Amino acid sequence: MLTLRDTMNPVRVSDKNPRQGSEPNPAPDTALILRQLEKILSSELFQHSRRYPALLRYVVENSLNGASDDLKERTLGVTVFRRHPEYDTSADPVVRTTASEVRKRLETYYSDPSHANELRITLPVGSYVPGFQVAPEREALPTPPPTATEWRRHWRLWAVAALVLLTAGLGVAIRIGSEQNSLHRFWAPVLDTPQSVLMVMETLMAVPKRPVIQPAAQVEEVMDPRLFLIVNEGNSKIAAYLGANGKSLEYELARNVTLAQLRARPFILKGAFNNPLTVEAASAMRFFLHLDRTAMVRQIVDRQDPSRHWDSPMTDLSKDYALIARAPEPRTGQTMVVIAGLGERGGAAATEFLTNPKYMARFAAQAPRGWESRNLEIVLETELANGDWGEPRIVTSCIW
Repeated sequence: MLTLRDTMNPVRVSDKNPRQGSEPNPAPDTALILRQLEKILSSELFQHSRRYPALLRYVVENSLNGASDDLKERTLGVTVFRRHPEYDTSADPVVRTTASEVRKRLETYYSDPSHANELRITLPVGSYVPGFQVAPEREALPTPPPTATEWRRHWRLWAVAALVLLTAGLGVAIRIGSEQNSLHRFWAPVLDTPQSVLMVMETLMAVPKRPVIQPAAQVEEVMDPRLFLIVNEGNSKIAAYLGANGKSLEYELARNVTLAQLRARPFILKGAFNNPLTVEAASAMRFFLHLDRTAMVRQIVDRQDPSRHWDSPMTDLSKDYALIARAPEPRTGQTMVVIAGLGERGGAAATEFLTNPKYMARFAAQAPRGWESRNLEIVLETELANGDWGEPRIVTSCIW
């Protein structure tokens, strides 16, 4: 296996004292590597994704440019996935999970017999520096069978190699199967589509009591400045997570969105009673949104047991609740994600839950096998203090 340091330029056999019978196989040159890269990226395994090709192209091209020493997790997170330079790589393993998927897809690509004679591009486990191997042009000459001593030596080497591979593979499997992958498994129906994502949202509105005939009459947006910051931060977190995974996020107000827009791509419904589309979407699910106008209480209600509900009064809040859902929208067939906090702080907690791997890992640990490919609802609770929200906690869930 050749590393990038061997492939910066075409290898030339030295004219000085060549050893007879030991001429090395030439390493692949840059042009050959780049042609093979484009062939791989145009395959079915890569052409419908953005983040997998982005990572593979970046590591190959930068290695060819002599920057293989810079191919570290944080550097890739910042340059490829647009993360903040000081982001927490343990809480946001986008580079590791993407690299793992790239390795799988490369293995699948080369397992096709039609690609057996092509130059091989690999991404070794535990490294972000790609390797290259020229396909053999002819069959190797038969070699004599090994002696008993060679068999014993080979057996020991194989045993050590197998142990190393088993240990490394187990570590990778544990990481992939744990919290680092649970968040991606939730978002996979959205991330694995070629389209951008639409966020449909609404804001609280108030209309000044002025005669309509007055030209100065206008609609004014009303929101507490702290709540504005909470809502804005939540939107930024979602945009950052999707952007890190190769998806762009666009916005539309619920009052303006059309069914044609919802048919075109996956979408997120954000907000609860200030977004009529959210209330409508949840109305057919087990856990739905209800506003008790007499008591001025916002509720998430269990349809199977209406006496079971979670309340968020509009005053003197000590707790807030949120509803998360992921299911196909019946009229459009597109994947729909609902992020509905009864209050804005509940919405902030729900956003944190959907962008921080450790919270989704907790859900995955208690969810039944195959949850990632099924529809689901999650009810969350968060403690409130001094106008801020605490850690999101899972109250209950429904998977169907």
